[in-house]
Amino acid sequence: MSRSHRKLELPDPSIKDHTRDLGVRSVKSAQRVLELFEIFEQLEEPISLADLVRISEIPQSSAWMLVQTLLRMGYICQNPVDKTFMPSLRLNMLGGWVHDSLLPRSNLRLAMRALCEELKLTIVLGQRTGHHVQYAHVMYGTRDRKDQVPIGVVRPLIGTGLGYAILTQLPEDEICALAAYCLAEDKENIPVQTLREVLNIVADARNRGFVYSHRLQNVDRASFSFALTNAEVGSHAGLMALAIAGNLQDVEQRLDDIPAVVNDVAAEFLPDISINISPTASFLPI
Repeated sequence: MSRSHRKLELPDPSIKDHTRDLGVRSVKSAQRVLELFEIFEQLEEPISLADLVRISEIPQSSAWMLVQTLLRMGYICQNPVDKTFMPSLRLNMLGGWVHDSLLPRSNLRLAMRALCEELKLTIVLGQRTGHHVQYAHVMYGTRDRKDQVPIGVVRPLIGTGLGYAILTQLPEDEICALAAYCLAEDKENIPVQTLREVLNIVADARNRGFVYSHRLQNVDRASFSFALTNAEVGSHAGLMALAIAGNLQDVEQRLDDIPAVVNDVAAEFLPDISINISPTASFLPI
């Protein structure tokens, strides 16, 4: 695989993005290993040690020891020609049993890839973690990633369209408790200001089967979010949703096509998932 000569860069977190507080007892070495694999996933190409050090800001000596350890364990491999590194297929297979046991007839990764290629927009998998939605996985619709969503960041559930898609899967009393907490913690950065407004958005999202948002996004960005409803997945892996996101103009140009594309992709790749997007609903943004 040939290496690109462009400068490799990760998406920049926005003012609305937060990293999770791992607490004082977190293990830094374990964190670095997983962040390394997240770097590979966001770049989607082999990288040199120099690029890894620059992007991750890990000291060069520590990065070298980390890479050598993972190389010897078989979780990454090295190109002997250009000395770049990339994850091995052993890593790709690790944990695959979880997906296979929860979604035996589906392939979530292929579904995200199909949506990305068909719509030429970024696809974000959101997973509930406490009072937040975490961007658990992202497939980017463009090679320029600076204004895209970083993998792993979190936002309050009531502060993004993905969060509301997740809230549609919860009972009203739990929604109220989550909304009250989020409003108390981060009200300045959340456009929604009242519990009634939250409940109205959730009710509307249930009726339409999706959330179309640009007020909750970064400037000039938009997203179309919908729940991935599966009781087995929700009880084990947390509630999930997908967002189709990108530049506001690009999303608006594809908006009429999105429901049909989502339904076609879901029928092919996600038979274990219930997706209930109304084909006649209007696209009133929140």
